[in-house]
Amino acid sequence: MERVASIDIGTNTILLLIAELDQAELKPLFEMETVVGLGKGLQRSGTLSPGAISRGHETLTRYLEHCRRMGVQQVFAVGTSALREAKNGGTFTKLAKEELGVSIEIISGEEEAKLSYLAVAKDLKDPLRTVLVIDVGGGSTECILGKGEDMIRWISLPMGSVRFTEQFLLSDPVKEEEWVRMEKEIRQSLRNIPRSEPLPLLVGVGGTATTLASVGLGLERFSTEKIHHFVLAKEDLAKQLSLYRSKTIEERKKIPGLFPNRADVILAGGAILDAAMDESHSPAVMISCHGIRYGLLYRKLMLEVGRQ
Repeated sequence: MERVASIDIGTNTILLLIAELDQAELKPLFEMETVVGLGKGLQRSGTLSPGAISRGHETLTRYLEHCRRMGVQQVFAVGTSALREAKNGGTFTKLAKEELGVSIEIISGEEEAKLSYLAVAKDLKDPLRTVLVIDVGGGSTECILGKGEDMIRWISLPMGSVRFTEQFLLSDPVKEEEWVRMEKEIRQSLRNIPRSEPLPLLVGVGGTATTLASVGLGLERFSTEKIHHFVLAKEDLAKQLSLYRSKTIEERKKIPGLFPNRADVILAGGAILDAAMDESHSPAVMISCHGIRYGLLYRKLMLEVGRQ
């Protein structure tokens, strides 16, 4: 039985999944998420800051130590929006390879979409269900329509919780005119969201979605068991956004279920998911804790099965 790990290096978070591949099944053993803020300031400078590179390096070092202790045989790592766009993204990947021995594959928006959708499809196990997956990341958002394990249409948009916070929400608390400008940009960007009749099941993945679920549940600490498959109603999300808009970042940190290291970017991320619900005419969204890191290992598993 092979023990493997996947690392998803995003604009805001770096996530680790350690699992066993048992014939045609993936058995999760250990997960960890760290808000690193790799893409903080990227909009202004076009580069990853020395502090962000250092935080990312430290997080990868810690993750690889977990992998060593747990007897992981292979580590798969991917980088998304921040590493795609940063002028010095290659510096980060070179350091990881030379100092830590881990190769990072910088994937395209299309590959992000494929991995996010595969993770959800494998989790739902419903070949007849049409699903619209919304993956709100720190730097990009993927919207993927599919049925069973087959993607039908997808878009990858250059908008995310970190990117739009830095681009639009410059005041604390947020000013009305900032909010209006951001909402307008989000809704224009989502005009080409994939659609289908009858309405698909809307599934939200990524840190924004799971944080909104955590607040909806009023959790004191993150709980995958409670958040995974939690259904967040449109009206409840609207109440959350109104709450975030009325508070400073420091005040948001006291909201039950909202983890302090996401307080600054949750409003922009939530606004993207809210607009996606409007555009897809969805009254609610199912939250999934399975994202790119799961899709990455499912891809590995499928390749292994295909060789047999």
